[in-house]
Amino acid sequence: MITATIAADPISARSAEEGLYLRFVLAGERFAAIALDGEAPRGPVAALAPVDPLLHDRVDALFRFRDALVYHRATPDIRLTAQRRRHLIEMLRAIDARRAGATYQDIAEAVFGAERESATLWKSMPLRDLVMRRVRSGFDLVAGGYRTLLYKHRIQQW
Repeated sequence: MITATIAADPISARSAEEGLYLRFVLAGERFAAIALDGEAPRGPVAALAPVDPLLHDRVDALFRFRDALVYHRATPDIRLTAQRRRHLIEMLRAIDARRAGATYQDIAEAVFGAERESATLWKSMPLRDLVMRRVRSGFDLVAGGYRTLLYKHRIQQW
């Protein structure tokens, strides 16, 4: 059995009816929790996790929390790969540019560093399709798709 004591000062705390919402840093990693008694923890803690479609992700988060607390090292969160993170950044930059009135070719220059091409050549470039996909996917995220970003695509299993 592993026992550990929390002695982390919260970087933010907010009281609510269900308890005290806390955000704190352990081993360089940020964590969020709810203290059901309304007090910041200063001793042994227990974790509760709802049994729902996100249980696997919640258990992974508990293991990351345990590693930071007990072993003083943060286990990486593997839900977003480096490639997926890069694509998300591209999507956000693309929709910001599109909302500001940029053309797809403007976005290709700003986000991907592409050279400006003639209109005829641009229409047949694979980069044009990529930019259009990033914009479309970005708008899907903004319209609510962001809620599924960190799920390991387990939600369909339920």
